[in-house]
Amino acid sequence: MGRPLYITICIAAWLLLPLTTRAEGQPAPVATDDMLRDDYIQASLLVISPSAEVYSLVGHCALRLECPSKQMDYCFTFETSTDTQGLVSFLMGTAKGGFLASKTSDYLQAYGEAGRGVTAYALSLTPQEELHLWQTVDQEVGRGFCHPYGYLHTQCTSMIAALLSRALHGDLVYHEPAEANATTFRDVMLTAADSYPWSTFFWQLILGPDGDDTTPLAHKLSPQTLPEAWQRATIGDSNRHLIVAATTAPPQAAPSNGLTPVVLFMLLLIVITAITIGQWLCAWRLLPKLTDALLLVSHTLVSLFLGCMVLFSRQEGTSWNWYLLVFNLLPLALWLALPAWRIHILGGTLALVALQLLLTPFIPQLDLPHGMASACLVPRLAFPLFVNNKQ
Repeated sequence: MGRPLYITICIAAWLLLPLTTRAEGQPAPVATDDMLRDDYIQASLLVISPSAEVYSLVGHCALRLECPSKQMDYCFTFETSTDTQGLVSFLMGTAKGGFLASKTSDYLQAYGEAGRGVTAYALSLTPQEELHLWQTVDQEVGRGFCHPYGYLHTQCTSMIAALLSRALHGDLVYHEPAEANATTFRDVMLTAADSYPWSTFFWQLILGPDGDDTTPLAHKLSPQTLPEAWQRATIGDSNRHLIVAATTAPPQAAPSNGLTPVVLFMLLLIVITAITIGQWLCAWRLLPKLTDALLLVSHTLVSLFLGCMVLFSRQEGTSWNWYLLVFNLLPLALWLALPAWRIHILGGTLALVALQLLLTPFIPQLDLPHGMASACLVPRLAFPLFVNNKQ
């Protein structure tokens, strides 16, 4: 958000009195009868549909606050940078997030031009609660980018839920259905991202076992699950639910086009197997060497990426990664350092690939697409063991 827009919001908010950020220790002005009308402020949750970008895989959400009598209509959303530098800081866990304000017309136009649908849910708040909510979000906008961004617990959904809970003085009560107790953040992500297999492939690669904790519902919400959770949630000891019916129909997810990871790596496995058979039966040399070089470079790059994420990243969910079983630099280091052990190094690496494939049904992070990617190594690892060794 540019500084002129923030100044405009603050000046307009000053006219609303209770909505304006106040210095600590100064009493808040008393709300007038006009401000306590039910229609003075209208608060709603906006849920934006997912997209193929990895940072928008589960969608996005925002708070919309309107004051028709003051001609104020703004969307408040928790954001972080999505440029190249921002992506690196995001992966390393050093990115900062903060609340931004945008005119609702500009906000909706941007998502409309991107082909992403927006669903609005009216919030069932009292006039005093709406006043306090606007004051709270206005304070957050003034703080700028000050929150460490984490995609498990410090993203748009969790921060908006925390902001609303703070505005309600902690009186927001979640009522979890029985089946929610066993649901993990990974389950939520995979459900929301069903139409975007390549983005899902990326998140499965970096999200380790931390994504499989069965934390309380309030700690594993996504933009797509937040409305249902808030429809069940009540405010304080009352039976007043936070959300009433949606005002627009939710858009349908776009079907996936092109090759999925499973299909691509299956085709690649077939090609690599054919090249290996050609080397065995027809004494091919160039293609097998090019294949080995390509696999070695790819394996090294993925190993370096995963190693950096586990060793150096402060991002949530990266303390361990099951794909390090196969994608690590130890085989390459041993190959270079101990030439006499190379046949044993090949056998050990092949055994680790087999172990990953055997563990796939039992470990949530391990899935079929990555299993197919690891299986592409098998023909080239097995050829020297079972063919060259016999010759």
